[in-house]
Amino acid sequence: MKISVFSPVKNEAQFIGYSIMAVLPYVHEILYACAPSTDGTDEMLDYIKEKYAKEKLRIFREPGFDFNVHDIKAYNHAYNYLIEKATGDALFFLHPDMIVTNAEKMREIKPGPLAWWTNITSYAGDFNTQITKGRAARWKNIHANKLGVHYYGGYGSNNEDMYFKAITGTSYVHHGENFKKYPFRVEDSGLNVNHYCEMKSYKRRLEKMKACLKTQFPHWDDQLIHEMACEHSRVTLQPGSNAFGTFEFQQMDAPIPEVFEKYKAEFDQLGRK
Repeated sequence: MKISVFSPVKNEAQFIGYSIMAVLPYVHEILYACAPSTDGTDEMLDYIKEKYAKEKLRIFREPGFDFNVHDIKAYNHAYNYLIEKATGDALFFLHPDMIVTNAEKMREIKPGPLAWWTNITSYAGDFNTQITKGRAARWKNIHANKLGVHYYGGYGSNNEDMYFKAITGTSYVHHGENFKKYPFRVEDSGLNVNHYCEMKSYKRRLEKMKACLKTQFPHWDDQLIHEMACEHSRVTLQPGSNAFGTFEFQQMDAPIPEVFEKYKAEFDQLGRK
């Protein structure tokens, strides 16, 4: 089965190169909708395309991709633009800070279900600290490319997900990890994904959380949004319970994916140019 990986992208130079190289031999294509970046993301993508990926990496750049995440029309446009361009049998939303650690398993994914979940291990601060509570352990992020599949929802909203228009129409209900509740079959892809979601700078974590909270609580003023974001465990990287759930972190002696060792010197050199 041909799998198309896709994601909107902005300022993702820290991990995007490794994310690409981990899946490149096993996917049909990789599509990115790129807003202008200031951290070297664009240079990284152009380098990888020229040296390794060639036509398999499809980079789209247009002014409409540089949007405020609370502009739901523009936000959804970036995703659905890529879905319309994709030519694979299945669509794999793989954020650039996600590394598939057993990408060869993609060859074993067979048609039949309309969606598949991946098994997620989330990291915070460094490669040895895992978020063992507070983040999803399974994510339904691969969908068959048919039946009016499309992306819908605001950044961080409760209904942000992929939907099939022919099945769900204009009803947008996200069931999280309760896969039996979806009106279509969802199966295990067998893929394991390391999500380095909270290994970015404090500033990046804070701004991301403020954006999420603004989506979920649009009537809160900016000062309250800032105060609540500053206390969130995904920002402080400290365990605890609050209105946003319970978060736990645990030190693990987990192996770092080989793709980092293989390309680190090369990508670091590119970043210094």
